[in-house]
Amino acid sequence: MAGDHSAYHCGSAAVFSTLRHLLEVDHDIVEAGDFDVLYVNGEGSMHHDSGQFTKKMELLKTAIENGKRAYLVNSVWQENGHQYDDVLARLSGITVRELASQEELSARHGITATMALDLSYYAPIDEDASHQDWRGQVMITDFYARDFGFWYRVNSGPLTTRSYVDMRDYGWSAFVRSLRTCRAIITGRHHAVYAACVARKPFVTIAGSTHKVSGLIAASGFPIPTLSSPRDANETLRWTMANRAMFQEFFHWMDEVPRWRP
Repeated sequence: MAGDHSAYHCGSAAVFSTLRHLLEVDHDIVEAGDFDVLYVNGEGSMHHDSGQFTKKMELLKTAIENGKRAYLVNSVWQENGHQYDDVLARLSGITVRELASQEELSARHGITATMALDLSYYAPIDEDASHQDWRGQVMITDFYARDFGFWYRVNSGPLTTRSYVDMRDYGWSAFVRSLRTCRAIITGRHHAVYAACVARKPFVTIAGSTHKVSGLIAASGFPIPTLSSPRDANETLRWTMANRAMFQEFFHWMDEVPRWRP
């Protein structure tokens, strides 16, 4: 296994623990040394020829060159070059989390990928985990500044009246259980959207560094907006609350998407 981003925040930790649990059913996990099969968790790093993209593709390339089966799973894919097309073609399987990545792999690289939801959606929730009671508030996370390449917290304007939450301060179960007590969440975080879906709470989503949220919504066919900026979030929140029934249908659609299996 490779691609452990558990230290990033609770969503990434939920992904890797779920991946490990699924693989342990029929595999013996080895931390080092020889192996027969390599599973690489792509998650949010496989875009724009990033450093993590290169690192993971090199791992896959080396595994294949040594006669091993190799899989890229639970991945985004966006605007990467063609330098690893031969590696992609030789993988034993590729699974992406949304429609946009699936279409790009097909159109740009001639690769057929399976689509399955992010593995955090299937992480078990500890119903005894301590959590916050957010008392029906609208919560807000941080957002990604595409022009500058960093995450930021809103510190001026009407959104500052919203209650801020940092995913790094919670475990997955605590975060989901806390979200159950809120009214909605405004977020630029992909895994905050997933947590809201697990908690069955509506959300306003602002685009991040990739198409991973907009691609998910596109796959569903529901007209849930993805904003380019938090500027219109409060107005979109009004639309969101008026369309809560649509979000429940969206959650039902997610439940029906076939799960990834090793």
